[in-house]
Amino acid sequence: MVVVIVAVAIAIGAGAWFAYQRFGPGSSTIASTIGQEPATSTSVGTSASAPAAASPDPGTLKIAAVGLVDPSDPRYKGDKTLQQEDARADAKSQVVAKALGLLIDTKSLDRNYELLNDKLLSQSGNYIKAVVRESEPRVGKDGLMAVTTEAVVNVKALQKSLNQMTRDERIEMIRASGDPKVSVQVTTRDSDQPETPPQVSPVADNILKERIKTFGFRTWAEGGADGNQRADFAVRGEAKIRKMTIRLEASGLPVTKYTLTSWTVKCVDLATGEEIYFNTTLPQGVGSWASEEEALKAIGAKIADEFSRDFFLQHGNVASQKVTLTVAGMPDAAAEDALTRELIGLPSVLAVTAGAPAKPRSYALQLSGSGSPGDLVSTGVLKPLNAKLGQSCFALGASGGDAVAVSFDKSCADAAVLSRFDSNPPAGLYGAPLSRQKSVIRDPATLKKLTT
Repeated sequence: MVVVIVAVAIAIGAGAWFAYQRFGPGSSTIASTIGQEPATSTSVGTSASAPAAASPDPGTLKIAAVGLVDPSDPRYKGDKTLQQEDARADAKSQVVAKALGLLIDTKSLDRNYELLNDKLLSQSGNYIKAVVRESEPRVGKDGLMAVTTEAVVNVKALQKSLNQMTRDERIEMIRASGDPKVSVQVTTRDSDQPETPPQVSPVADNILKERIKTFGFRTWAEGGADGNQRADFAVRGEAKIRKMTIRLEASGLPVTKYTLTSWTVKCVDLATGEEIYFNTTLPQGVGSWASEEEALKAIGAKIADEFSRDFFLQHGNVASQKVTLTVAGMPDAAAEDALTRELIGLPSVLAVTAGAPAKPRSYALQLSGSGSPGDLVSTGVLKPLNAKLGQSCFALGASGGDAVAVSFDKSCADAAVLSRFDSNPPAGLYGAPLSRQKSVIRDPATLKKLTT
């Protein structure tokens, strides 16, 4: 009996080891499902049987991207292992590039791509907290090796590095437009009676709120109108005021004056709890005011001077937009599969969930950028797709809420047009910075396709 039990235990252990080798981390069975269209609705890059990833922490975002290398690059000289390593590294850098697209304007990103690549994208390991899934490297008919990676990015850490880089390099970048909500509270305290509780100052509050509104932002009550929404930032200030009574020499009449002895101001990022700004000032020679209200107005103005529009944009909490894309008129399932693969490689597309096969086919997208869903789809999705196909095959239809309809022109169902899905470079490279295009494609004939 003992011999039988030992034999069974050995068999179970061997079976578990074999299963781990085949289906465990990094296995080709799971990795090969990335980028493939499953029979049921599931995220691109996700096996239908794979467990869902945990929700990202505050300040992080899950992003998917495609990495590319050109096997014809002489540097590889038939070294397939190096090709695969570089493709995986490029996928991670493109994940970070998509995160950067949430922080800065597209034109700024394109204009400064080489510097950003050198300082930030090449250091992707500093910002990627975890790789959720990664596909097996695959060489397509376009001649490029591709790897799809889905990873959790620490966007806040990337934002800090971007801010530091712009200061160090003394360059200005247009920040991605946003609409941060800012709550404000300024309190005052009698400097001669520090034990008394501070008093909220509506006068100083309003001065600060007006300044924030000039930035194009909204001021927000804690909890929001329905008690559920929160502000993005909380600005808090406390000023100490001294009441002085002096007697005029000429008349002997007493006169009351108010002067500011100190103030403290801070700003808290409510998404992470981080105190992103703090300053205590002991003013010298600020003068005095004839009434407490005038003093409070001056306090609000002085605190407001410590903030700028760029300050909030540099620390803004990024958010993507969810868009339901419905595409009608695709000729067959192969074309739909090709479209699915193209979508995840577009710079403005952070994630894709392909719906079950149907006519028309729907895709749940997460897009970066601000503006209406129709404009985002037109610029970030349809424009590069049409550039790849060489004509206006995809046309924007009706849109409402977060739903956008798109139609595929029947004339593009021609085999010569559809073949460009496979033979031409990925749509994500069309319109990309020239340095990005040249870093990926080394074959002049393939590079030329991006302009024809």
